[in-house]
Amino acid sequence: MRLIIGIIILLSFSSCEKIKYYDRFSENIGAATRTLAHKGNGECGFTPNTLEAVYEGLKRLDGIEVDVQISINNTVWLSHDYLLPSCGNYNTNCFRETSDNSISQLDSCLGPEDNFTRLEEVFKLMADSFPDKYISIDAKAWTPCDIGNIDMIGELNVVADGILQLTKKHGVKHVMVESETATFLTYIKNRNKDIETYLTAFGDFDRGMGIALEKGFSGISFEYMFKDEITSDHISLLHKHGLKIQLWTLESEEILEEAISIKPDFIQTDLCNIPKVITN
Repeated sequence: MRLIIGIIILLSFSSCEKIKYYDRFSENIGAATRTLAHKGNGECGFTPNTLEAVYEGLKRLDGIEVDVQISINNTVWLSHDYLLPSCGNYNTNCFRETSDNSISQLDSCLGPEDNFTRLEEVFKLMADSFPDKYISIDAKAWTPCDIGNIDMIGELNVVADGILQLTKKHGVKHVMVESETATFLTYIKNRNKDIETYLTAFGDFDRGMGIALEKGFSGISFEYMFKDEITSDHISLLHKHGLKIQLWTLESEEILEEAISIKPDFIQTDLCNIPKVITN
């Protein structure tokens, strides 16, 4: 009997320690929902993931979401796709096998309709004109061109190094990184505790939350209305354990208002006209 009682007491203390560990991250979590312009405001009359789109997105909302790729020069560029388009004498190739100079030349060939932006340009804009805005950087797991012959984790760490260096250089305050690759997020987290890390969970809430807790990430990035239904109880559970959530991608006013009602931390949206009741 004494042995059983001792085990119960030990387990009780262990549970308390675990709760304290998670609760120490919970300060200011759940205070407000912030809206982010998806693809840097790229669905509102601008080419996605360009400086022009980013500028308008930062003016309108609390921040932006952008996608990134990396060149052969280890420069981080904004792009959702890892393949580059063809133009004139430039045949389609992928970012990782293309130099910065060739990307700039391709930009000129494509004309004003399509253009490419370095992540550093965005960071400089934010540091100079939008110091209190947020940026969520989506690093795709399929960045390498030839998955069969490339160290994907090593390649993603090169992307991470670029983000880390630019954050330090320009002093951007509110940098968030989202990825489905936990090792990439851990690499960033271990090198800069001020950059928030979000595991892309798509629609699997339990798995996403479990890994985020285990790895000590800031939270999860979750595709809204995809697989698992997410409610205010889910959000409260995350916040209780010191985790945040980014919901994506909200494409109608009705869905946006519904998502706002469950009080997530961040919402990525393609909407060009956000209701005043939300922005206020």
